[in-house]
Amino acid sequence: MSVKALLMQVVGFGGYALLVILLAGQAFYWHETRRFFYLGGRKLSLTISVSTFVATWMSAASLIGYTAWLYSDGYQAFTASVNGWLLGLVFLPFTVSKLRKSRALSLPEWLEENFEDSRLRKVSALALLVAYSLYIVIQFRVFGSIVSNMLGTPPIISSILIYLFVIYTTFGGLASVAKSDALNLAIIVLGITVGAIFVIKQVGSPMKIHGIIAENHPHLLETLDKRGAIFTFSMMLGWGFGVASNPQYAIRIMSAHRPKSAFSMLWISALIIGWIYACTTLIGLGGKVLSSSAASDQAGSLYHLISTALPPQIYTLLMIAILAAAVSTANSQLLLATCSFCYDLFPSWSAHEEGDIIREDRFLLINRIGIGLIATFCLILSQLPLPGILDLGQYSWAVVSICFFLPMYLPAKKKKEGLFIAISAALVLHTILVYVFQIRPEQALLPSLLVEGALWSLLSRRSRT
Repeated sequence: MSVKALLMQVVGFGGYALLVILLAGQAFYWHETRRFFYLGGRKLSLTISVSTFVATWMSAASLIGYTAWLYSDGYQAFTASVNGWLLGLVFLPFTVSKLRKSRALSLPEWLEENFEDSRLRKVSALALLVAYSLYIVIQFRVFGSIVSNMLGTPPIISSILIYLFVIYTTFGGLASVAKSDALNLAIIVLGITVGAIFVIKQVGSPMKIHGIIAENHPHLLETLDKRGAIFTFSMMLGWGFGVASNPQYAIRIMSAHRPKSAFSMLWISALIIGWIYACTTLIGLGGKVLSSSAASDQAGSLYHLISTALPPQIYTLLMIAILAAAVSTANSQLLLATCSFCYDLFPSWSAHEEGDIIREDRFLLINRIGIGLIATFCLILSQLPLPGILDLGQYSWAVVSICFFLPMYLPAKKKKEGLFIAISAALVLHTILVYVFQIRPEQALLPSLLVEGALWSLLSRRSRT
């Protein structure tokens, strides 16, 4: 790497860090309540709601995992992942009314409130804590890998940088996270768009990219995995159910200023998300035309791809966009993991009125200590040998789906009983299928949901007879 290119990357990274610090710092307030800390007081504007929804959606797994998968396996990556993610987005408008009616501050509390069983709150909060800790590890690993490639620093030093960014932006609660997400989304859209435009300019057009791949890499045009349509579509459904029941999107719906703002947020976000996926698809396929180099890991593979196919100023911008995606996802999930730990697993810590300023401040201090502890645990875990980022993501989303998908989307007015046992059994079954029978998490999700639904229906019928 030339000195000029290295200097450009250092300046770009430093500029991003400074902007994050300045924006997030503006969202710190002296007088806070748990409702403001977790939900922004349910007063987020449409612009901020869209920014934090899309920035949180565009995780490192979405950008790096998908683009690297597309680079290696072609159109089947689009079929299995993007189609599934967008399918999940179609479900979300059906949750707006029921979520907005609730005064709950978290989805585990919403379960307890709607199904009148405190055990549901505990088991779902524990599942979320595990799932989101794994997903935070993904962001730490990706950020560390990219910054190490960019600046030549050891991975642990690079991971500590995102650790500090994430803790700082999360300390201010959802208001701080959302403000930093406005910056992160702008950088993500700019970086991905500029990268796609340059790739098209170099190759000629999207159709020319398709033609060259058809000639030189025809296997990349296959839309289904070689293991068959069932494998591909079960993966697609697994991703879709994960999106549809993901609490980080439910919290954005709950925190919007009005129900109309929540609906508007979803359809505007769909347009922006679609644009970003179109651009990343062009980068992945166009990169295959421009470069054939790859590394052993997904983050390194993408870095080598764009560093050899794009000029320094373009790949610097693209790398910073991916760093922004890692930060925007990690701080959102760290806030939710902390809420699960401090608010849902130990509700006695917040067993006081929000108007009790002294005890409320003490509770929020406990939350900030929890943020530091969970982030530190994830930083340590990120340095250990673990499965690939998409594998970790698939397991996390499957656990989330088991806890929330059926309760959120099935009419359950007459099914108040049996849900705790059904969810617990499905979580145990899914763990056995994944770790004993070595079935992929998204494939194991479908039979787990079927067992959960059948058991819930059976137990609820017995309770009425």
